[in-house]
Amino acid sequence: MSERTVAAHVDLLHAIVDALHLPLPSIEVADERLYYRLLERRALAVRIIIESNRAVTRDPRLAADAIRTRTAEEPVTYTPFKFDKNGDER
Repeated sequence: MSERTVAAHVDLLHAIVDALHLPLPSIEVADERLYYRLLERRALAVRIIIESNRAVTRDPRLAADAIRTRTAEEPVTYTPFKFDKNGDER
């Protein structure tokens, strides 16, 4: 595998991690619900993009771009959990 191919796969992995790494929600039930819905939608989008890419182009750069585009379309809309200096919720 060439360095360029390895770099493309590493970039794809970064795109996946970025898509699925969400800030924890506040302790409000509505925020928790929005968090889990967003995580579920993003995970589904990642799975569909990877499966489609694997079946059609096998180009990790295209998959990474598609994941980033889809992630931008699904922003965080809930209130993230806030910690103070001691690690307690504010």
